[in-house]
Amino acid sequence: MTPNNNNSDGGNAASTAAASAYPSGGGSGVGNNSLINLFHLGYRSLVAQLNDLFSDGDMSNSSVTGHDDHSKEVIRCYCLPCLKFGHGERGKSNVKTIFGLIFVPLFLLTFFLLDDFGKVVVRNMQLRQGPGGIMSNRDENGVIDFHLNRRLLKEFPGHSREVLLLSPSLAVQGKGGAHSFEAMIKCPRGILYLFHGCGRYAASFFYSPQGRKMVEMATEMGIGIVAFTKSEELGCWNWANDGDTVKKLAKKFISSRLSKACAGPNGSDAVYPPMYAFGASSGGSFVGMLSSQMKQDPEEYAPFLFSAANIQIMAPNEHDHWDIPTVFTTMSGDTQTSKRVQDWVNNEMQVGKGPYKIITTSGRKPIHVNHFARVFQDDRQMSDRISGSIHQDLSTLGVVNSSTDEVFANPRFAKDAVMSIWQKYDLLSRKEVANDSKHVDASDVHPFGVSKRLMRSLKKEELDDADSIWLIEELNVAWDEHEITAEGFEDVLEFF
Repeated sequence: MTPNNNNSDGGNAASTAAASAYPSGGGSGVGNNSLINLFHLGYRSLVAQLNDLFSDGDMSNSSVTGHDDHSKEVIRCYCLPCLKFGHGERGKSNVKTIFGLIFVPLFLLTFFLLDDFGKVVVRNMQLRQGPGGIMSNRDENGVIDFHLNRRLLKEFPGHSREVLLLSPSLAVQGKGGAHSFEAMIKCPRGILYLFHGCGRYAASFFYSPQGRKMVEMATEMGIGIVAFTKSEELGCWNWANDGDTVKKLAKKFISSRLSKACAGPNGSDAVYPPMYAFGASSGGSFVGMLSSQMKQDPEEYAPFLFSAANIQIMAPNEHDHWDIPTVFTTMSGDTQTSKRVQDWVNNEMQVGKGPYKIITTSGRKPIHVNHFARVFQDDRQMSDRISGSIHQDLSTLGVVNSSTDEVFANPRFAKDAVMSIWQKYDLLSRKEVANDSKHVDASDVHPFGVSKRLMRSLKKEELDDADSIWLIEELNVAWDEHEITAEGFEDVLEFF
């Protein structure tokens, strides 16, 4: 029967320990499962751990006083982790080590977060006080830097097209020239839809000499850019293939990209910014078709409705009619297109439509020795020496008159001579020169007027195009017959 008595004593001891570890509601006035009881147990377990940590581990006092370890109350760790650091000096050393491993990195992280927070506060204060100056974004080499986003928009059934997006982003410089930083405009003041002509990539708006001037002027006014690609990118705009697709994808872009950015107070319905359109040549004809359809069925196109448009170097079709305010830009060397535009405007104004405005370019322009250095004044690759060398090549090959600096004939009829010149200064040729030079890093060589960030956004065929369009476009503008132009675009934006 003795074993039974021992088992009974062990069971009573276990019951006592359990009762001590988990006090009943009657003794403390708190229920076993209450939240207060959990905190109470956690506190007691923490105190017990700290007492155990800082004790020296000497049990002689217990023997002298006659107290038995079994009489100590057992506090089990219930809601806090039971960490055994050790006794005496060893325990203190372990605590210091753990403190260093945990709290020092947390302190450094907090310091960096506070530093970033302070910078944000300083920037916001500068913006509220008013910026000292606003200019286009520039890369480390001073080149105009467009942060181009490419998106593939899809709409059921079967509508898919790549769209190039550029949100207005300004480099804001605080007063005194300090703390220059990039400021994103979440909801733009307007959206400018760009439609290029036959044989041109939509992306060339961002790297051609005339295109990037217009994009720079628009973004500095807080206008966002949307450039649609054609069904055949190097072909022409075709209403059968492109008309319905552009309508559906433009509406999707507005609903998906602008609804949140331009939402009203407290999440109310978005107030969309005005929509503008620019089209050159075939793109101008396409803008006219869109404007005519918007006039006939505005509910079908809403909210994709133009507030104003700029049509360059193209006359509208006779059967297209609209009353959207429109600026027509014609070149003085193309008298036939100028006459057709004037006739169309006169007919529309007779029935009370408009307003319309016609801008005619200033005529043929010389190509001076420093012409390309002025065109690419933001790109130090195009030095006065390089510009002079290009001018010399144009004169030698009979493209430009060395005496008057005027273009001899339509550059489109001198393709071989023009090609030999731009190939001399293309990306590959200039990289080879850089590799042979001790003063130029080949990694810093890029197409003229193209920043490194923009270069990463372009496809190979677009980079090849950027290698030649800087010369071809400028010669066509100088001939002043049929080419996209930034001349008068300030007046266009003012008209908008």
